[in-house]
Amino acid sequence: MEQHIVIAVDGPAAAGKTTTSRALSDRFSLSYLESGRAYRTLAHEALSTGINPEDSQAMIGLITGILQRSRSNALFDPARINNSELRTTAVSKAVSAVAKIPDLRKAITSLMHNWAQSRTASIIEGRDIGTVVFPDARIKFFLTARADERAARRHRQEIGSDYQEVLADVVRRDHEDTSRAASPLRPATDSVVIDTTDLSLDQVINTMSTVCRIAGLTEIRHIA
Repeated sequence: MEQHIVIAVDGPAAAGKTTTSRALSDRFSLSYLESGRAYRTLAHEALSTGINPEDSQAMIGLITGILQRSRSNALFDPARINNSELRTTAVSKAVSAVAKIPDLRKAITSLMHNWAQSRTASIIEGRDIGTVVFPDARIKFFLTARADERAARRHRQEIGSDYQEVLADVVRRDHEDTSRAASPLRPATDSVVIDTTDLSLDQVINTMSTVCRIAGLTEIRHIA
């Protein structure tokens, strides 16, 4: 197997990227990276310290400070901040502002490149992995689903949330992600697009696994 194989999994909020990426990571023995965790971690830190997530200079200062105090992969570390704290409505609203800052995206992209270079094969999920971060990725997936279905999934994750508010936030985030100047959300021209709206998790994982096998990856564990 050649060095530094990357599988890119992109798509809008709550399309199923994280669950399927983790499953494929397990099935094909791939290193896994959730790029969105870095943006959510920065949004969480900004809100916790009173920094305006829309203040680009302050946000650059924030990430610089974190990287000076911690190891380079700290922003991706699932043990750094509890996942439930990163999935609050407040963080979800702030993260779209954070993701608009070009210099911040460049810094996180550089961190992802360094991370991938030290691994033989990896699966990385986000919103611009196959289009901007790793345009030469061996395999590219783009997962999507209707906004109402994605809102229902997010509503189930965020205990105590209001469905209509979650739906409005999903629609807002979709608009911001697809219309931003820096790395807008869109499928790569060579990506495999999968609408997960009416598919079970197993169906999505099996479809993605078939693509991986065709591309030459060896399945080491079958998930029933």
